[in-house]
Amino acid sequence: MTSPTTRETNAFQRGISRRKILQSALAVGATIGAPGILRAAPPVIRYATAGGLGPNETETIIFTEYMRKNVLKRIDKDYTLDVTYTRATPEAASMLAAGQVDMGIMTPPVFATSVVKNAVPNGLKIVADCFQDGRDGYASQAFFVLDDSSIKTVADLKGKTIAVNAYGSTPDVVLNVMLAKNGLSARKDLKVVEIAFPNIGAALRAKRVDCGVLPLPFGATEAAKGGIRPLFAGKDVLPPYSVTMQVATNDILKKSPDAVKAYLADYVDALHWLYAPENRKKAVEFTADLVKSPPEVLDAYFLTSKDYYRDKNACVTPALVQTLADAMTKDGLLPRSINMADYIDTSYLPFPC
Repeated sequence: MTSPTTRETNAFQRGISRRKILQSALAVGATIGAPGILRAAPPVIRYATAGGLGPNETETIIFTEYMRKNVLKRIDKDYTLDVTYTRATPEAASMLAAGQVDMGIMTPPVFATSVVKNAVPNGLKIVADCFQDGRDGYASQAFFVLDDSSIKTVADLKGKTIAVNAYGSTPDVVLNVMLAKNGLSARKDLKVVEIAFPNIGAALRAKRVDCGVLPLPFGATEAAKGGIRPLFAGKDVLPPYSVTMQVATNDILKKSPDAVKAYLADYVDALHWLYAPENRKKAVEFTADLVKSPPEVLDAYFLTSKDYYRDKNACVTPALVQTLADAMTKDGLLPRSINMADYIDTSYLPFPC
């Protein structure tokens, strides 16, 4: 049997075990970064996206390698991100409800439904905005038909097939509100089908649907090809509203508030960087590569007044999320009304709202 070293012998004589010596060394190393000792890993934020890649899904642009290396100051120091790319916000909501992610992107309708159903254990909060519709002078999510279609007005949609990305999504609610204003019902007077955003343009041109929603960048790409025209847009239906926003579970807000603040500080820094004129060329370049879009198409609208409106500090207000929740209640899509202000907490943002 090998004899113990003098240091080990002395330690045992003082009543200190070898395990305690190692635990103490690791604790000190995690605190002061002692050479040769592993530093404590930053908190992990498990994050679910909204179902698309930029440009309107700005968070996916911010997750790119270029932004991580050149713009984000806090990532992998104050927090790390474990990102899941979902097919749509309802899937992000399901992952939040299952405890599989801590933060994610939701639309107001999906958020309101989750709240009413108490779907997320211990609840969740809206902590930041992403982009808005209905703002004067900016783009609006539009429903398109073919140029040669007989559909000239919303009333002409009776008996037709309309494509949205997902039932209960923001475009689905906007459609229901517009139909109601024109005396139509999605349940009785026409057929609504679910098709992923990237495939709606092809379905429209193949005449598998008569009308479909084409938000940016899909609307810009399809419009550049010609042969389609907008029938109506979100701004024709509702006052300004948040299309998507960032939400966090109350569990992660309690467990790792500083990590959430660090992430949102990086997010806001990235927004400011993207909108800085001196960075435009690079922003268009790597975003076009990300979404496989012709740079000239992206450059024609991205981060301009032809794009959606974004608050550069990611601020969200009750009015921006209450509109769609109220529309859902009126249309019977929610069993009861909710006060969305009770579920907003912007204190994790770097600047006051």
